Parts: sequence; structure tokens; C-alpha cells
Amino acid sequence: MYRFYINNISNDYHYSELARVFLADDEFEVIGINMPGGRLPLREGSFIINRSGSSDRDEIKREFYRLLSDITGRESGWGTLTGVRPLKLAYEMLRESGSLSGMEKLLSERYLVSEEKISLLREIAEYQISVLNDDPSSVAGLYIGIPFCPTRCEYCAFASTVAPEEDIQEYFDNLLREISYAGSLAKEHGTVLESIYIGGGTPTTLNAEQLGIMIDAVSESFSVDPSDIEFTIEAGRPDTITADKLGVMKSHGISRISINPQSMKDETLRRIGRDHTAEDIRSGYRLASEYSFDVINADLIAGLPGEDEADFRDTLEEILTLGANNITIHTLSVKRGSRLRENDPEYYRRDTDKVAAMVGYARKRLREAGFVPYYIYRQKHQMGALENVGYCRPGKHSIYNIRIMEEKQTIIALGAGGIGKVYYPDEDRLERVANVNNYKVYNERFDEILARKNEYYQS
Repeated sequence: MYRFYINNISNDYHYSELARVFLADDEFEVIGINMPGGRLPLREGSFIINRSGSSDRDEIKREFYRLLSDITGRESGWGTLTGVRPLKLAYEMLRESGSLSGMEKLLSERYLVSEEKISLLREIAEYQISVLNDDPSSVAGLYIGIPFCPTRCEYCAFASTVAPEEDIQEYFDNLLREISYAGSLAKEHGTVLESIYIGGGTPTTLNAEQLGIMIDAVSESFSVDPSDIEFTIEAGRPDTITADKLGVMKSHGISRISINPQSMKDETLRRIGRDHTAEDIRSGYRLASEYSFDVINADLIAGLPGEDEADFRDTLEEILTLGANNITIHTLSVKRGSRLRENDPEYYRRDTDKVAAMVGYARKRLREAGFVPYYIYRQKHQMGALENVGYCRPGKHSIYNIRIMEEKQTIIALGAGGIGKVYYPDEDRLERVANVNNYKVYNERFDEILARKNEYYQS
């Protein structure tokens, strides 16, 4: 057990998060102290950080990072950064320095970010700057959650449940009421939508008729034409994709869908709790190609149990062949609430070099295939303290994905598991408006859920 005594701090959170990049929870303790000169009798395995008593958190974290790196013999490409939105910080550095080169310098010197990660952030920033010109705070995004899946994946901690049809219908009826009410408020206050994203769970757990009714409800309630706005529906699980459902989406003007394989290895799919095969994924893509969707997104995960680098490379190559033009490379995160976390909480600490090689290969291969990175985020308990990166063929990016990481826009969230955010541009501040996660609680407390929609318009 290492004990890290950090002088002149009032809260150990940021330092404990940094320690977790290098050490398991039961391997360390961070203890705040306040003593002139930082003098303290030390036992073996104990260290004092910030003997000088500095009040500069970044300076203290740099010292702590270097100590942790010396102790473990490892480094993190993200340096002292532990937050989930590194690009948001990069933009702050851009505004502070006034140039991309100044941003790079600050990321390196202030946060010890590696040259590789800085290059990635710059590439993403340059792409976003080139395609997004409007003030994001003048418009809003809409998220609608469908919290149902055919099965629950081993790594999943989202608000998704296997439910009987009668429960899904009850939820759906309430969701339509929430859509109608939120839309009436949006019209009353002049809210204009920039993007609409229907996620989950698996939205295509709904049947074709329900999908059509929901799209019509959104269109009418928010006065939008789906063919004139970025409107995405996740059709993530291929075992929920049918010609009827794709036909309904296409006929209603939906141009963007997701078909998310995670892996193209049957053994892996069984291991992580999916009831479909790689051939089902191929069939889903072939079927979707008949409807000429403008964007088909695929999510792949590096670090799935039992997979090696060759498995990951094979999956990526096949997804490129199948025609996905927007691909997010996720690094596996062992999330609290997932079965994987319960069964093997330290899984994310093993084979991190192998996973880093997968992520590195994806970046190189996608570039070769004409893709560009366009958004990025990180998660806790992510293998190798790495990242998730969205790649697209130029012009096939998702504005919704960019905005939700940028945090400069109001996102109206409907449905169980939806977490909305109200953005106040004058203060550069966000306030959360959260719905409950459990669909049964959503139904039971629906009047309360409905009333929360007024919070988007309180000054």
C-alpha cells in the first residue's frame, strides 16, 4: 500500500483519479495534509508531494504524475489529464494562447500530454473548426432514449433492459406524451433544433409501426422535417434490424443510422452476451445498403475479453468492406454496474499494451482509408487510460456527437436514462436535467418527469 501525503490541498479527488491511472484502488491512499515545509515522518511506501506548499493544482499534479511514473515504470499519453473531455480543455488552451501551436505547447508543458495525443487533438480541432461555423448556443440538440435491448451485454452499464412487449408499449405511450409536451415548450420559447439523436438501449427494439409513430411525433411536436436536419436513429443490434423498420426510417426522411458490431468474431459476441452472429451483422449491412442511408455508423471496441490484435484488425477490415462511413473506436471501459466489473473489476488493468496497439492500428488504418478523427472522449476505468475516437469520411461527421462533448449547447433529453443539459452562454455554464434511468420508475413517476421539462426554460 502506497501512501501519498499531498501538502496544501483541500480535496483529494483529482489526485486520487490520477493515481488510479497507475495503481488499483487497494494499492494506494491519498491523504491531504497541511503543514509548513511538508515535514512528516515517513514509513516505507509513503511519499510527500508538494513540500513547497504550492496552491497550483496543475503544478502539484505534474509532480505527482512524475512520482507515479517513477514508481510504476509506466507513463500515460494523457499526462495529468483525467477528465472525459480532453478536447474541451484543448479549446480552452487555444483561446488562452491564441494559436494551435500555443495550444500544443500548453498541453505539453502544463499537462504533460504526449506528442501523439496532442497531434490527435489538433487534428480533431482543425476538422471541427473547418466544418462548424455557427454559434452552437443559438440552437439545441434533442436526445430520445429507448432503454430496451434484446439482451444485456457483459460490459454495459447503460439504462437498457430486456422487457416484455406490454412494458415497452406502456413506456412508448408515455414517451409520446413527453415528446408532445417538450415540443410545445420548444415552440413556445422559440427553440430551434440543430440535431436529433434517438439512442438507447436499442431503438430498433421498437417495431416498425412504433418507429414511424415516434418519428412523426417528433416531426410534428418540434416542427422539423427529418430530411432537413441531422436525424440519427441507432439500429445498433443487427438482430433488431428488419426491412420494415429500415423502410419506415427511410420513408420518413431519416438519413443516418448506426449498426454496431463491436466485434465480428462469433466467440466474442457470445462471450459478451449478444444473441446474434457476425453473419447477422453482415446481413444487416447488406440490407441497409439497399436503402442508401447517407451515414452508417459502426462502433467497435478494442479490448473485448478473449480478443487479440488480429481479431480487432479483422473486425475493422470487414466493417470498412461493409461500407460504414462513420466509425467510433471505443477502448473498453469496465463500468460500475456492468457484469464485467462485478466479475473482474481489475480487467481493465491487464493487456493494456495490446489494447494500445489496437487503437494505434485503427488510427493508422482509418487514415489510410480516407477517414479523419472528428470527436473524442474518455471514460473512467478505461483500458490503458486511453480514449474513444470517432472517425468519419469527410462530411460524414455527427454534429450531435461533437456538440455533446463540446458542452456549449442545450441538449433536451427525453425518455428513461436521458440526461439533458441547459447551457447558459453568458455564464458559460451547464445545468443538468436528468430523467430517471429505470423505465418502470419512469412510468410510475411520469408526471414528475413531464414537469422537469420546464427546467429547460427557467432563467
